[in-house]
Amino acid sequence: MGSAKVLIADDSPLVLRMIEKTLEGAGLSVVTARDGLEAIEKALSEDFGLVILDVMMPRMNGYQACRLLKSEPTTRGIPVVILTSKDQPADRFWGLETGADYYVTKDANPERVLDLVRNILAGEKERAPAPRPGPPTEVDVLTRVNDLLDRKLYEATILSEIGKVARKMVRFDETFSSVMALAAQVVDFTIGGMAFIEAGELEMVLTLNRAATPPVLEEAKARVLRTVAALASAPSFNRVQVRLLPREGGASGPIEASLGAFAAFPIETSGRLSGLMVLGGRAVEKLDGDGRSFLGQLANQAHIVMENSRLFERVQNLAIRDSLTGLFNHRHVLGLLAREVERAGRYPGGMSVLMLDVDHFKRTNDEHGHLAGDAVLRDVARLLQDTLRTVDSVGRYGGEEFLVILPHTPPEEGRRTAERIREQIEQHAFRVGSRELRVTVSVGVASWEMEGRNSPEALIREADQALYRAKEEGRNRVAGG
Repeated sequence: MGSAKVLIADDSPLVLRMIEKTLEGAGLSVVTARDGLEAIEKALSEDFGLVILDVMMPRMNGYQACRLLKSEPTTRGIPVVILTSKDQPADRFWGLETGADYYVTKDANPERVLDLVRNILAGEKERAPAPRPGPPTEVDVLTRVNDLLDRKLYEATILSEIGKVARKMVRFDETFSSVMALAAQVVDFTIGGMAFIEAGELEMVLTLNRAATPPVLEEAKARVLRTVAALASAPSFNRVQVRLLPREGGASGPIEASLGAFAAFPIETSGRLSGLMVLGGRAVEKLDGDGRSFLGQLANQAHIVMENSRLFERVQNLAIRDSLTGLFNHRHVLGLLAREVERAGRYPGGMSVLMLDVDHFKRTNDEHGHLAGDAVLRDVARLLQDTLRTVDSVGRYGGEEFLVILPHTPPEEGRRTAERIREQIEQHAFRVGSRELRVTVSVGVASWEMEGRNSPEALIREADQALYRAKEEGRNRVAGG
């Protein structure tokens, strides 16, 4: 231990001399500094096994000096001890926040300080000294301090902006887009997103920050799954859902044909993996340790904000969704119809409404049980969603009846849509356990363009009457339109 070198920075000559004497008496080589700036200059010039920093010093305090030492590649591996006048929670907080490894009060017994130094240096024997480019000037150090402060201010601003997104409590898609736009300010990724893991399901939400070919998206999905599989804290899941949300304004730049580098930032809750922020692209390869560390912070904040937005959206959906089918409930779909009728007169094509009923549904329940009936309704709901356009709306009107709203749809197009739905359901094999059921539907069509049918009530009445005719004519058919 005789060759070990310790740097001590304190503006009190008495304290400096006391620690220096204690350590030199134990055979250690000691270098002293009177403030944080001088300590940084010396630490960047030669290798030390340990740095001891007083908190309160002129020109640069101990926290600032520690932060700079831990941000510099040549000095970040050196253990740092923070020396404080009093044992205060704030001192411990800022010591940890700035990267300090240890913490001791000035009134501690000199032997205790010596024991701490010995233990630290004993663990430092294997550390190879980092190469140093040459002694820095005071201007060099101040420039690095300013760069560090600029970076920390920038990081704090990004995290503050995420906080603003959280307070807005908007739809998940908007929250996701806002947060990923902030991540793009840190690194110019090609593809990025967040994975959520819960209840046996992995939901992956991705976005393109730069234009890319389809294989890039597929590679990103595969990398996410491989990363999750390699993490010991990952729970098991049996379903994977992937969504690609478009970037507002579209992806920029030339089309990327390969993913390039890939970085994943796991988020754990109670020791289990609950999420993962992922970024891929050529620029990701250039991330340094500080950039990755900050993105780890950002990932945790982003996950909290996005998860809260998802929960908020779920709570809202509980009030407007049917619990069995996931479609809009009776009340909400009627509200959508009223709003669409108000708009219909302002656009060409009018609108159409479909009233759809599952044929012989009581027989299905009586012969196969209510669980089979519920499964049929869920499958019908899914087929409706798969068949309709994104601008269309569908809700469970009641029992086995469904109401479909088709904006900008003239009568003939409304009838063609109804026929398409009827055919899809007729051809579908409904599976209930090991059994296969065949189900048909009858559909009634009403259109806004028809005289006297320009109110929600009139449209529903006409669609219901058309549905009755379809059933009277033998079921599994379309009437009206």
